[in-house]
Amino acid sequence: MPIYEFECEQCGARFEGLVEPGTESVPCGECGAAMSRRYSAQVSSFKLVKSPGAARRQQARNAALHKRTKAAFKQRRKQARQARSKASGPDG
Repeated sequence: MPIYEFECEQCGARFEGLVEPGTESVPCGECGAAMSRRYSAQVSSFKLVKSPGAARRQQARNAALHKRTKAAFKQRRKQARQARSKASGPDG
């Protein structure tokens, strides 16, 4: 059974559910009025690594991202510690 998205014509409530193929409307769970089917955006297809070279390039990109993220985190943590020490002042 496909998952369809419905929207109530009266109260505007939205609902996603497994219904029989071709179902155009279902009763609203909020107000009981008819809910009409809406078309949802499709999900993009998966991009799988297709060769060992592509896998190595992806691994290198992931490692570089990890390194940048870790460095940025350390920098923000250092700035936060400095801000706390300045806020507490020399009197402690």
